Amino acid sequence: MCPLPLAAAAVAAPRAPLRLLGRGLAAAMSTARPLISVDYEVFGEVQGVCFRMYTEGEAKKIGVVGWVKNTSKGTVTGQVQGPEDKVNSMNSSAPDTW
Repeated sequence: MCPLPLAAAAVAAPRAPLRLLGRGLAAAMSTARPLISVDYEVFGEVQGVCFRMYTEGEAKKIGVVGWVKNTSKGTVTGQVQGPEDKVNSMNSSAPDTW
C-alpha cells in the first residue's frame, strides 16, 4: 500500500470551517460598549440534540458572535464575544434540560 495518494488527498481536501455565530465580529464591534470574550464547554447530553444549531440561533437573536463545535469527549465547546450584557444573556438563555 502506497501512502502517497492518501497524503495527496489530505492536502487537496478543503478544510471545513468552524461554524461562526452571529453576523461577524464587525457587527459586535459597532457598539461603543466594552466587549468581552468567554470560552465555554458544555457537558451532558449535548451532541445529537441540535445544541450547536440552537446556540447559533440564540447568538443571532441576541447579537453576539463566536464559534461552537463538538469535541471528541462528547462535549460542546465554543467562544462567545460581544458586549458584556449580551454575552451574559447567552448564558441565561440556555435551557435547563435537553
